[in-house]
Amino acid sequence: MRITLAALLLALASPAGATAIDEFRAGDWAGAVREGRAENTVESLILSGRAGLAIAGYQTTDKARALAIVAAAEGDFDKALARDPASVPAQLQKAVAIAYRAQLTRGIALAKETRRRFETIRAAHPDNSLVWGALGGWHGGAVATVGSFLAGTALGAKKTEMERCYAQALKLAPGLPSTRVFFAITLLDLDASNANRAAGLLKGLENLPTQDGFETLLKRQGLELAAVLAKGDAAAAQATARKLKAFSRIV
Repeated sequence: MRITLAALLLALASPAGATAIDEFRAGDWAGAVREGRAENTVESLILSGRAGLAIAGYQTTDKARALAIVAAAEGDFDKALARDPASVPAQLQKAVAIAYRAQLTRGIALAKETRRRFETIRAAHPDNSLVWGALGGWHGGAVATVGSFLAGTALGAKKTEMERCYAQALKLAPGLPSTRVFFAITLLDLDASNANRAAGLLKGLENLPTQDGFETLLKRQGLELAAVLAKGDAAAAQATARKLKAFSRIV
């Protein structure tokens, strides 16, 4: 029996018996999507959706394709929520998917819905560091995108809220690499003069453990940004931070 090259490569790329969590931990996003949907559990569908968001945000250069991938990921979260409406990870990732659609389409209504969903989750789970960090990113990202005045009047976004939310996220989970990296990127996206603060957030990042492939991706980004910051060129650091943001590859 002839074995095609494509089949051989697929076999080598996907270890026998690999599960969605295995693929996600390894950072194999396509594998996590495939296995997550095949396993078809609440947990695996969340992993599939998260992997899809990673592909859309960090590996895709076409806006229409990115939107299609985000929509498919959102469908995974919807299926997970249909089975377990109380799932906080599914609720949070559903809100992130909407945030991605808002970012890609510049949709004000979607941005407002994102904030409402994040705040609803935070009210019910005030000890969840991820939702605090997501809200910090929402406020900071809105201000960086359209400026303080428009972000405040149209969306209610404020730099002070960004600071408060990220501070609480760091208090709740000081050793989580993604929170530190997202905060550093947001600060630099807002203003190159935040270079010293960003460098402080990334100090010691190399010693922090990662829980999965996405944390590893963010840690790698943080180390890249820290290396640029160490050279003392704030403008270059800001350019690097913006390059590392989700959807920076969209042309």
